[in-house]
Amino acid sequence: MSGGFSVRSLLLRISEAGLIVAIWAAALAFGGTSPPFFLVTQVIILGLGILLVSASLRTPLTTVGFPVAAPTALIAWAVVQILPLPTFLAPSYASLHSASSAGVTRHTLSFAPYQTVSHLILLVTYLTAFYLVLLVGADRNAKKRLVYALVALGAFEAFYGLVQYLTGWQQIFAYVKKFYLEDATGTYINRNHFAGLLEMTFPFTIALALLWVGKLSRVAKRGEVNARLVLSAKELFPFVFLLFLAVATFAALVFSRSRMGIISALASLMAMFALAGTSALSKRTRAAVAVLFILGVGGMVLWVGSDPAVSRFETLGKEYTDNGQNRISIWRDTLTLIHQHPLFGTGLGTFSVAYTSVQTTFLTLLVDHAHCDYLEVVSELGLPGGILVFGSIFWILARAVHRYRKTEDRFEGAVCLGCIGSISAMLMHGLADFNLYIPANALVFTVVLALTCVKGENTDFTTRDVAVSAGDRLFS
Repeated sequence: MSGGFSVRSLLLRISEAGLIVAIWAAALAFGGTSPPFFLVTQVIILGLGILLVSASLRTPLTTVGFPVAAPTALIAWAVVQILPLPTFLAPSYASLHSASSAGVTRHTLSFAPYQTVSHLILLVTYLTAFYLVLLVGADRNAKKRLVYALVALGAFEAFYGLVQYLTGWQQIFAYVKKFYLEDATGTYINRNHFAGLLEMTFPFTIALALLWVGKLSRVAKRGEVNARLVLSAKELFPFVFLLFLAVATFAALVFSRSRMGIISALASLMAMFALAGTSALSKRTRAAVAVLFILGVGGMVLWVGSDPAVSRFETLGKEYTDNGQNRISIWRDTLTLIHQHPLFGTGLGTFSVAYTSVQTTFLTLLVDHAHCDYLEVVSELGLPGGILVFGSIFWILARAVHRYRKTEDRFEGAVCLGCIGSISAMLMHGLADFNLYIPANALVFTVVLALTCVKGENTDFTTRDVAVSAGDRLFS
């Protein structure tokens, strides 16, 4: 038993390291938008999934209470979209895309089966990562390392973006940028997707800062002597360091000049501070953290200069005029596409192909995304598929809020609060962008959803005494 459990422990450690490497590799390689680079991430995650399945390691679904039916149905729905349908059903599906194979006419629900297969592989990659996090995150220490890996990734991207913005060195490692040359984009090509990553990691930095200030507040008491105790307390440095990272991350987000990114991050921040009021954290402590954060961001923005970011909001009214060349016109066309294919959709990943049939704007350009995650998902998967995807996400979000209010574990509460902020920001940003179609951001979002579902236990995989109980809980 001890030897077998040691092998399992080693596999979980490998999975943890592989997950972190895969997430970082995806983000650093242009946000995963280059298929050859993202292939490395896919190989790591799918390889780990195959390894754990072959080793008979199973996900503790009974512990987290996650409905297996949702991801299974989603994969099945995408598979149905690429299966050839009998010819006699063609009259019933006049909108089907036809393809010829070996002289036999076949029909599929998907407008572009190859695109659907490619995105199905991406979907399987994300869901594999989801269950890897459930397995790895069952260990409290591993869950901590995953959270801090996300915080570290966000901090790295933020500082990289700040260097780009402040120095004018507009490169992504050896690659010289061709677009967004006046904005912070980190290792991403698009500023909005850079902002998408930051708005997912930023809430964890704030939540952990609140965790440490909570510990610090328990040290603080009235009187001059106790003030000196606070300044010398070991909890002070982690709080100050995390607050500094939060300020730098939000400043980088501002200098990305992504309007929806800034709005989404602010909205999630307000939601987090409001929700933190239901915890043991006092109103005075929350107010102090908020003031320090605002002063830090405000000071940095004023020092660097806020004109470029402000000018982006000033042009908002001019962009959305009646000339038909804006997001609203794309949304209107996408609604037409949904109206034509409400039940089955056009096929996962086929928006760029199917949109041309309803396109009334940007006629000289290829519109490859709807600039609204909700509309694009529904247009590709139909209304049932859209409800399945976003219904699951909102279910997880509601469950995270419930867990946050009920948990007495401060670390678990901080993780729940960070997940709530992260998910909320992405759901809001999704109203006007397509971060869920950026591989690195979709992967990080999947990891955040999984962190919400799993509760890290005080497990020690190195001791034999814990081996039996932990093994029964994780692998039985």
